[in-house]
Amino acid sequence: SYKFNIVPLCLSVISSVISRAPGLKLVVETLMSSLKPIGNIVVICCAFFIIFGILGVQLFKGKFFACQGDDVRNITNKSDCIMANHKWVRQQYNFDNLAQALMSLFVLASKDGWVDIMYDGLDAVGVDQQPQLNYNPWMLLYFISFLLIVSFFVLNMFVGVVVENFHKCRRSQEAEEAKRREEKRLKRMEKKRRSKEKELAGR
Repeated sequence: SYKFNIVPLCLSVISSVISRAPGLKLVVETLMSSLKPIGNIVVICCAFFIIFGILGVQLFKGKFFACQGDDVRNITNKSDCIMANHKWVRQQYNFDNLAQALMSLFVLASKDGWVDIMYDGLDAVGVDQQPQLNYNPWMLLYFISFLLIVSFFVLNMFVGVVVENFHKCRRSQEAEEAKRREEKRLKRMEKKRRSKEKELAGR
């Protein structure tokens, strides 16, 4: 019962604070009006992630493995690695399935460790093959395309929506403020007119 009573009280306090702070009210209105377009952008972003994820699986499935050991210079494939008593290890971020691909793309989009993933893609030779330095430089197109489309284009769309709604809400707020000032001015004029009428009637 106490919890149910305190929630409306908190909401009323928050609403009162927001209504008394025009700047805070503007921010809240901007965020609320941006929810729907931001949702559309999220859908577009998810679509790009899935498309690039499927493409990444087609290009790199089973290729993000490498032999780890003391001396792997003469290792060319998985069989050589195992025969030399080394470890055939899969990279932490890979494209062996769609889930792993989406995780790798998320790291790419966040730009935290994305260089390592890109170099793993450039060095990938084939399934059960030891990576070679810059074996397939054309794979750079895949990573650069993803970064340009998702990290820059979609992010700019997000920022653009928020900025546009901010200006729209600010214009609306300024119009409301001007309307309130005009109403107050008219009320003062009406009050003065009535007071003058009373003075004239009293004479």
